[in-house]
Amino acid sequence: MTFDQAYNWLLSLSNMPRKEYMSDPRKCGWYLKRLQFFLDILGNPEKKIPHYIHVTGTSGKGSTVSFLHSILHASGKKVGSTYSPHPTSITERWRIGNAYMTKREFVELIEYIKPKLDEYIRTTPYDMLSFFELTEAIGFVYFVKKKIQWCVLEVACGGRYDASNIIPHKDIAVITNIGLDHVGIIGNNKLEIAHEKAGIIKTNCTVFTSEKNKKIHNIIEAECKKKKVSLYTHSSRSEKIFDLNVLGKHQIKNAELCFDIAKYLHISKKDIQTGLKNAHQPLRMEIVSQIPMIILDGAHNPDKIKSTVETTSDILRSEKKEVHLILGFSADKNILKMLKSLSTLKPKTIAVTKNTTNPFRKVADPQQIAKQLKKLLPKSNIEIFLDPKDALAWSKKQTKKTSDIILVTGSIFLSGEVKLHV
Repeated sequence: MTFDQAYNWLLSLSNMPRKEYMSDPRKCGWYLKRLQFFLDILGNPEKKIPHYIHVTGTSGKGSTVSFLHSILHASGKKVGSTYSPHPTSITERWRIGNAYMTKREFVELIEYIKPKLDEYIRTTPYDMLSFFELTEAIGFVYFVKKKIQWCVLEVACGGRYDASNIIPHKDIAVITNIGLDHVGIIGNNKLEIAHEKAGIIKTNCTVFTSEKNKKIHNIIEAECKKKKVSLYTHSSRSEKIFDLNVLGKHQIKNAELCFDIAKYLHISKKDIQTGLKNAHQPLRMEIVSQIPMIILDGAHNPDKIKSTVETTSDILRSEKKEVHLILGFSADKNILKMLKSLSTLKPKTIAVTKNTTNPFRKVADPQQIAKQLKKLLPKSNIEIFLDPKDALAWSKKQTKKTSDIILVTGSIFLSGEVKLHV
């Protein structure tokens, strides 16, 4: 079996009929039950990992996972972590130490689970697992095979019924913050979303959060009291205690939260500082070229875009650069709010494209996005491209000054595809 054959086989299962995630609020337990049935067939690898840190939140959870992974690795612990979605290749969903899963390892894992999945579909009272549920199962098998000590798990959507919440125990539960994302799926407002994300809080764990909003904090606190666990709320420090190799002031808060968690785990200050300095999060304001400067960013909701705009504005002010945008979004996002925020950058040109060529992802209509942008930015040169590669080529031609910036944002899928052609 080749890597492409293995990947395409996994993707093909997305065509199978199933109850989609959170589509029926009355049957939310269904998703975890069907995953547990499959994990039982696999011999319950999720129960063989000694330590878990479970991370949810609207913004910052990917960076938090990356920081914590790097800190644990610096302290000498064998650590694995998960990332969703993957930046460019599916193998980037799973990382151990300094290395992602190899393509050969992925093929071996698919060859292992194929007959197990046949057994599942023959015997289960449930329907086919989702793509994310399958990637979680693959991760558990992989991590057990590699005998990791610590697993840092990133929630994909929500928390309470997310596939990652299948784990039987956890040392730490992290809720970075609560904003409006996946509206209509996990909740219709911040309080409902907070309730779902607080669902990762289980007995015998310790909870950390950076959320300061009193009403939202009360929901997290109530869940902690219900489960009889301790809650630590991060407070920003006035002094600088570490160096980071990532862009954005918002990353300081994420790093400080991880600093608090690591201190709680009795990791030395030196190892924490080393881990934070060595941490790298792809497609989070990632500079992949200098002339012109090309920044790849995976921001895909208003909160994340706000941080992206603030960071880009700082660069523009300090270096007097002009910015060119390449934009593409998923169809289920608050696009107009993000466009209004991005328009404050006063971009010289904008290339609007599909956020992904993946046929299983619903993309926002580039024509509609372009129409909205022309109303917001009548003086900007705006063009539409159906292929992200063509959008990049056009944008490069518009950068007449070597000091110009091309910012690719709106979706991690878009930035991941563009990265292949930089």
